[in-house]
Amino acid sequence: MKLLGVVVFIIVHLVNSVPIPCETPISNKLTPFFLQQVHLVDSVHSPSLAGQQLNQAYLDILPVDRLLYTYYRNANLSVEGIEPLGGWESPESDIRGVFLAFYLQASVKAYLAYNNTRQLAKAQQLVEQLSRVQKILNDSGFLAAWPSENLRKLERLEKVWAPIYCYEKLLRGLSDMYTFTGMTLAGSMMHDMLDYLYTWMVHCANTYPASHWHTMIFSTTDYEYGGISEFLYEQYGLTRDERFFWMAQQFDDGQFLGALSLNADFLQGIHANSHVPPVLGSGRRYSITGEQQYRAILENFFSLVWNNHTYSTGGSNGGNGSVGFYQQEHYSDPNRLSQTLWNNNQEFCVQYNMLKVIRVLIEWTGQVEFMNAYERVFVNSIWGTQDPSGPGHMLYSYPLGEGVSKPTAVSSGGIGYGSQFDSFWCCYTTAIDQWTKMSDSIYFFQVENEASSLYVNLFVASQLDWQAHDNLSIRQTTTFPRETTTVLTVATILDAVPFRIYLRVPSWIVANESWIEINGVRQQMTLTPSTYALLASTSWKNNDRIVYNMAMQLHVEPINDNPQLVSILFGPIVLGGLINKAKTLSRDVTSIRQVNTTAYEPLQFEATALDGSTFRLLPLYEIVNQTYTVYFPLE
Repeated sequence: MKLLGVVVFIIVHLVNSVPIPCETPISNKLTPFFLQQVHLVDSVHSPSLAGQQLNQAYLDILPVDRLLYTYYRNANLSVEGIEPLGGWESPESDIRGVFLAFYLQASVKAYLAYNNTRQLAKAQQLVEQLSRVQKILNDSGFLAAWPSENLRKLERLEKVWAPIYCYEKLLRGLSDMYTFTGMTLAGSMMHDMLDYLYTWMVHCANTYPASHWHTMIFSTTDYEYGGISEFLYEQYGLTRDERFFWMAQQFDDGQFLGALSLNADFLQGIHANSHVPPVLGSGRRYSITGEQQYRAILENFFSLVWNNHTYSTGGSNGGNGSVGFYQQEHYSDPNRLSQTLWNNNQEFCVQYNMLKVIRVLIEWTGQVEFMNAYERVFVNSIWGTQDPSGPGHMLYSYPLGEGVSKPTAVSSGGIGYGSQFDSFWCCYTTAIDQWTKMSDSIYFFQVENEASSLYVNLFVASQLDWQAHDNLSIRQTTTFPRETTTVLTVATILDAVPFRIYLRVPSWIVANESWIEINGVRQQMTLTPSTYALLASTSWKNNDRIVYNMAMQLHVEPINDNPQLVSILFGPIVLGGLINKAKTLSRDVTSIRQVNTTAYEPLQFEATALDGSTFRLLPLYEIVNQTYTVYFPLE
């Protein structure tokens, strides 16, 4: 990896221990609701709910004993009669056991988001058996599905796949079980694991020079250390145990983060997903200490990725390797993005982690531009990544090329949709977590000068239960994007509840065709794209009803390095043309017409190319097995 020749910003590394910076509490602009306060509800059309239910069905069919197989084997426990899982969870995989770690995280969210006590019971059983394994290993708190010798291999710079990443994911799973369900056993196990990690890191600091640690952790061959810095900074924020702050510092890559602090785009050719979590770690550090340079790192990273490396779908890692370097899972040359469209764009994990980055920015700033970005990723790069024919079939890569299809997508995990018991790619782990938290960014709130404000950011059929605000609830009914309206209905037992409502006015809205009604009265207000519309009423009664019509239109969006190559969108929804070869289109989008208009049918369009031929277009998320093309040349 080639970075800037000189990086002015210095981050202290392993052998140095500096005082913890003076902590300045920060104040976020917006606050998210807890998962248990927002629930997805039935609707004629809700990709979020359909995907969540499909995901839950997958979690249900995975047996506890098979998930534990590699942990049992690592502790020399009998695995007689238990069939091991395949793929990346097979006994031969270096990163075995990671899926179980994410399974714990997803189970916690399933319990919070839709009160799935059955799933929680499975997770508790997993923790109890993991405790048994930890005790049998009797290795100073170490716990994994692989031997602690893998950390020794890392020390010796021998080839081993991401042991720190694996360790962190299990720490996070146990932390979530403890923090959100009160399972003290999980908390005790997590702290024992942290003690082991601290002892090992002190050993490394006393044994090797800082350059050796750099090679162990930050080399291009083993950069995947996951979100360990974010987790450790978070633990410091919770406990004020200075060991955790010191440990987190050791995973702050001064070269990578330093260049970002200078807002330099050196991202070409680096592995996308492994570099997003350290950025989140910087954001977490800022939230605890108030150090502005760590906020700048996250802000600059988003700006560089979004403006220079992102497709119309919100996805941001390349595919085609024919432009000078291997691009699968890597950031592309920002000046040659149009040459990277292939059958292996958009690793799911990258978009999962980018949503986390964007959500942090929403909380910090409250700026609608970040919510626009969140929506773009959410509806185009999360929706449509499962095969709806059955649970447990998910994508690793999302093809964006010409004449591609999801069943033939190429990735590091395999071809097309994965299988229920023989895949378990990293994109399976992040998928089961993402699909259990599909309600987590629909609403935000703000309390300022004792006045409360509700921000409606996503248009998803859902119910908000705002217990802290006089047991108020808001139900959103919509089939967006198949229809352009969403209805918000207030429920309260009080005569009236005072609060303000802000509705996001998306960047794609057709302002002069859009409107808001309150209790049947059309509001006289201007809807300006990329702002929030503050409703006139500040006191709300039971059954008050808001109808918000957001007119959408077809428009084209050029790829950033070629104004003659465009994707076609309807509102925020990217359309795929059901065609093997890209046809040349007119700049006049009236050559494309909508075929149907009901919520019971997929959005469907028909385009007439310059050669007179016609072809259909569907939202990418609605396409399952068909061959499609995303970008089209203009004349």
